[in-house]
Amino acid sequence: MRIHRLLETLAEPNRLRLLIALSARRLCVCELSAALRLRQTAVSQHLRVLRDCGLVQNRKDGLWVEYELSSEVLLGPSGRLLRSVLAEAALEDEASMDLQAVTEVDRLAVCRKPKGPAA
Repeated sequence: MRIHRLLETLAEPNRLRLLIALSARRLCVCELSAALRLRQTAVSQHLRVLRDCGLVQNRKDGLWVEYELSSEVLLGPSGRLLRSVLAEAALEDEASMDLQAVTEVDRLAVCRKPKGPAA
């Protein structure tokens, strides 16, 4: 990944928040939305940009699609810069609150789909 592309991507605050959250553990869109207090559509759009840049990867786990940081990028030439930015950003107050919320989010509670009317 080219450095200018990485920096452009990280310049968007919510993308940076998503990456910090994903540095803690694998999460689905519902969990990210609940923990970071963002609309699911916004989370999905940012994840698409992050995936297209190669910063995150996704995998299917039963009913859920989980996102995680791309180990390829973390270990690649841009990895040192990315790790430094994430470590520094994680020290900010908002990031601390986000990371706390990530540890407390309950997938089964936030990912339930509303049931339709009984027949």
